[in-house]
Amino acid sequence: MVEHPEGLKRDVAEIKFLIHDLRVEKFINEVIHFHATVNTDLEIHNVGQAQAFHDETLQELKEKVVIQRKALDRYNNAVKSFSQDEEILAAGREYVQKVYDTCEFILDPRWERTDKFLSLLPETSRSVQSYRHCLNCTRWINGVYYRIHYFMEEKDNNLNEQFDIAEELRDFIRNVVYSYVVEKTNARVEIRLNQLDSAVLQGNRHRFRRMIFNLVMNAVDAMSHKKVGVLTISVLVDGENVILRVRDIGSGMSAEKIEQLMADNKNLDGELHSLGFVFVRQTVADFNGSLSIDSVIDKGTTVSIYLPRLVGEVVETRKPVEPEKTDLTHKIDKLRLEERAAYLKKTAKRGNQHDTCGETIYGDYLVSDAEFPGAIFAIAVTENNEIDLFTHRPYERHWNITHEDLSPMLFEATVRGRLEEEEDKTPTLIFKSPQSVQEYFEFKGVADEDRKPETYIAMVHDELIRISRTIIDTGMPPDIGVRVTDLKKFFPYNQELAKQELFPLKTLAKLTQHSERR
Repeated sequence: MVEHPEGLKRDVAEIKFLIHDLRVEKFINEVIHFHATVNTDLEIHNVGQAQAFHDETLQELKEKVVIQRKALDRYNNAVKSFSQDEEILAAGREYVQKVYDTCEFILDPRWERTDKFLSLLPETSRSVQSYRHCLNCTRWINGVYYRIHYFMEEKDNNLNEQFDIAEELRDFIRNVVYSYVVEKTNARVEIRLNQLDSAVLQGNRHRFRRMIFNLVMNAVDAMSHKKVGVLTISVLVDGENVILRVRDIGSGMSAEKIEQLMADNKNLDGELHSLGFVFVRQTVADFNGSLSIDSVIDKGTTVSIYLPRLVGEVVETRKPVEPEKTDLTHKIDKLRLEERAAYLKKTAKRGNQHDTCGETIYGDYLVSDAEFPGAIFAIAVTENNEIDLFTHRPYERHWNITHEDLSPMLFEATVRGRLEEEEDKTPTLIFKSPQSVQEYFEFKGVADEDRKPETYIAMVHDELIRISRTIIDTGMPPDIGVRVTDLKKFFPYNQELAKQELFPLKTLAKLTQHSERR
């Protein structure tokens, strides 16, 4: 059992954990940059009255951010100079309150006028094109706002409640974690929610959420060096317990590092990551649970948390304080559909791109105006070598586009891909397996009795080969390099291929499908 630091020392540790968790400065800066761009565009296009209104609100936001940054400087100075715990705690609380005030102001209804101001500008203006990015940042700020709110509520009350772990994870990942991971990693890390068994837990729900976010942040940081990352979360009922697993394919940890993380760090000194894991251990202890870490260097890490469940208990579906579909989420979804409709209308006259899909993907990469050029696509090829679905888009300067943006209805059911540059500017393909096994089976029309893990692996194996052949036949350079997520899972028999992180596309195209061996 982990011993909790008592009194003042625990309060200091808690505020350090929270400040480390927030990571909000970048998103606030992005919002300010966007609204400054709106101001510039309004001036360029002689919309003077709108600019005056908008500039007044923007200046008020900048003033709040200046106050917030001064509070952060005072907190950092207190920590770095090893000030007394009372001083660190006071400075930390002041900074958190200023962040809360800034977030609240960014969520103020006055910013709704931005929609009207943008309607006065041409579609080609920088602010119109970058609006989606600003909304995604604002959505993340919305999550930070509620996390601080919960933190304050937790400090004022001894919260203990029953909640469904599966429902809680879906809600938290969708409304808070997803936006963070997309913006933090430029959509390079994918979150997969595997099996989520329903089970009722008893404890502090807000503390549970903060524990999950700590685990997600550590996993994302561990995959920062990867072109493609996968973060998998699952919950399995095991007798009177549930097993919560968070798995990444990152850098992994040594046995010594694991031992350090699992050790009882009573004085709360050391790296912030270690401090964050102290919080994880404390939260697991609060729920009367236990945890373990399995890790392999350069392969990844799995954190398994074992928590007791309330057998036979059922809780009503909780209506969250921040509804699953807030006005902000509605606005993002509406804009996404409008952009998609406009793009489809623009590309409709180009003819049947199924005949040139390989050339089209490569062309998207060539015309991309993003800082790091690339292309995103989703594709499905039937056993008869017919293209069943093909959607695509070049990377854009002001939009970290995801596969959900590209294909809102089928993004979990198809093989997904990206074409990006390596550090030496060489373009490289990335293939990702379908995000949902069940959605893939539904899309392919597989009978219920045939929906087995081995069937899924064989089907994706064959389709990856067919896709490789198809895009080569339609214009993709055969020598272009390719990475495949979960390569060893789908091609376990090919030891030479499994050893290569990057290999020519033609190598994949020359492999034999399972269906061709029958």
